[in-house]
Order: sequence, then C-alpha cells, then structure tokens
Amino acid sequence: MEIETYYDMYRLIKKEHYLDCLKEVQAKALARIRGQEKIRIAFQSSCLAEWVGDELVCKFAANERFDVTVVIVWQANTDFDKEIPALIEHFELSGLPYRLSDGSVKPGDFDIVFYTSPYMEILSHWLDRDIPLSTLVCYIPYGFYLADIQKMQFNLFAHHICWKNFTLAKGYDIMAERYSDVGKYGMVYSGYPKLDGLLDPACASRASWKIAGEDSVKKIIFAPHHSIAEKPYYATFAENHRFFLEYARQNQANTSWVFKPHPMLGLSCVKNGVFSSLEEYDAYCRAWDALPNAKVVTGEYLAYFASSDAMILDSVSFMAEYLYVHKPALFLTREGERFNEFGEMIVSVLYHAEGTDYASVEHFLDVLLESDPLRETRENFFRQVLDYADDHGKSATQFIYDDIVHAIGV
Repeated sequence: MEIETYYDMYRLIKKEHYLDCLKEVQAKALARIRGQEKIRIAFQSSCLAEWVGDELVCKFAANERFDVTVVIVWQANTDFDKEIPALIEHFELSGLPYRLSDGSVKPGDFDIVFYTSPYMEILSHWLDRDIPLSTLVCYIPYGFYLADIQKMQFNLFAHHICWKNFTLAKGYDIMAERYSDVGKYGMVYSGYPKLDGLLDPACASRASWKIAGEDSVKKIIFAPHHSIAEKPYYATFAENHRFFLEYARQNQANTSWVFKPHPMLGLSCVKNGVFSSLEEYDAYCRAWDALPNAKVVTGEYLAYFASSDAMILDSVSFMAEYLYVHKPALFLTREGERFNEFGEMIVSVLYHAEGTDYASVEHFLDVLLESDPLRETRENFFRQVLDYADDHGKSATQFIYDDIVHAIGV
C-alpha cells in the first residue's frame, strides 16, 4: 500500500519507526521545495482573536520566491455567523490574499501550511486526513499552554506531523519531552507573533475607550473564559456576569471598561443555560455597549491591553499574554480548575480571588491596583521566561520568517 498522507502514515507506521519516517518524508519535501521557483505558503485562520497577525504573512508575500494565501477555515466549535464574516472583513481591509475552505482549496495545494489551530479533525474541508506528505506543516499556537490538558497541548495529530512547531515561551520543550509521542521534535522557541504589536510604542494610542485620558479613571478589561461546564473548569461567568455589568454601571465616574469575551462564550452560555439563546447573550453584550463607560471588544485587542490599567479574567491564555504589558491582573478562580506546570508558574505571579468573592474584586480595584505588591515578582518571571524579543534581539515574526527562509535556503 502506498502511503500518501500524514494521516495514513501516522496510522500505519509503527510507533518506534514513525519519527524516522517523518524525518525522511520532510527531508524529501524540503529538497523538492528548495528547487522550486515559487514556494506556495498558506496560513490557516478560523477566528480573528486567534489570528497570528498580518505582519508574518506580509513578510513572506514581500519575498518574490513565495506565493502566499490566507485560508479561512471554519472550525466546528466556533460561531460561524460571527467569526467567518469578521475574518473576511479583516482580510478585505488588509488587502491580504485569502480564500475560503469551501472544498475548492486543500492543504495539498501548498508546499508549506501554517496552522494556528491544532484541532485538525474539526476544520471544515481542511481535515487531518487531507494533508499529503508533499506539504510541510508548521504550527503557531493561538494561545499559551497553561491548562492541565497536556495531551491536547503536546500530543495531538497536529504535533505529530510538524516540520516546525513554533513555541511561545521557554520550557515548552521540557513538557513536550514528557507528554508527546515525538518528544520535542520540530519545536523552535520563537515567541508569540501576535504579541509583536506590543513592541510598537504607538500601540496603546490605537485603543478607543469610551472614557480615557483622565488619571482618576481606571481602565479595566473584563475577559471571561467559555469553560462553564467543560473540564478543566475555568469560567466563573455564570455566577458573576451580572455583578461586573452592575459594578461598571454604578462606577461610571471612575472606571472605564472593555468586555472581552472568549469567542466561544456565547455558545457555551446557551449550551449551559446561562442564557436561553444567543439573542439573550447578545442582549447582555449590548447592555455593556450601552453604558457610557464600557464597550465590547471581540476582535484585535493588543491596543486595549497596552492602554489598560488592569485586567480581571479567567481566560487562560490571557494570564500569560497580559504579562507583556506589565500591568496587574486579577485571576478569578473556581473549584475544578487545573493548570500544567507552566500554568502553575503563571498563576503564582498573578493576583487571584474566588470568582464570587466580590469584596476581593473591589479590594483589587481600590487598593492592589495602586500598590501592586507583586510587580517585582511578575517582572522577574517575565524576563526569565517570556521576554522573547530580548532573547532573540528581534520580534517573533522576524524570527519565524528568518527561520523558514534559512531552512529553505532562499
């Protein structure tokens, strides 16, 4: 039987021989690509909030050796009616070439494919079994690995077929050796290209808060997760969503808010009975937008990170992402939450309180936000583990571009 796809190779080759076969397949693909006049690259995207950023696509597109396309791929567990139109609008405005994964375009149409979602089995018309051995697979995670779900973080099919598995922070390779069937093969510490925007001093000026500029007004991001009844549990939204809306309403003179929900929050709320329908969830979001001191942000958020004073959250990746703006954050806890080794380190440098401990929330906003006793601890951790720009002397975007170009020999 001739093996033509990674899916078949992974199913049919014995585990003890698989990595050697993968290396041989990738070496042949790389040799072929090096001889081509044009190298076709695709970037998979399913959600604007999880997009790696336009700059990396633009860098490859500026090199005449590369033919670059963004492929918008519907992921089954996201809200199609919101996410896909938002992506189309974004790429229309940016001018980046894009196509829809409607069955007319496949991974095999490209020499190199960058995935931002590792859940290949739920990508519409872009499934795990659709990737031929002639295509080299790169992966840039859409968020930090902090939850206690190591199989999903290190040992999915996507991780087993990567030529380049770009990692966001130091220490991922140690966990990969522990949890992945292919160990740390293909892993390259690059940093997080989505956060490169924070390296721009003008980033904060691009935010549009409803109340801003006054020193007495605290600018706060409320970022709830979607895991209301999914293990490991993080979301506290079912219990506290009315409290935060009411707090913002009652403190219009001295607080300005951004409500930044996880893209899957609405569906999760309906599934778990927090709201009876998506229309009711949308009405809740409109209530935030109706306040004179609050707005809902569902797309790009770096400017709001950079210009904010604090974040209150139970969204997992944001625990690490917000450390890049060197501001205090309050993580809302609940029974049943679990973190991996890296996540435990992140939790230790954040303020935390039970999701229904409203007195502690107010203490954070009234006292800790000003004194910030964890600041030095937080900064030391950032320098040691997360500061990729200092480690490499360049942005993550530039690092990834340089790494690929060097590997191909362009």
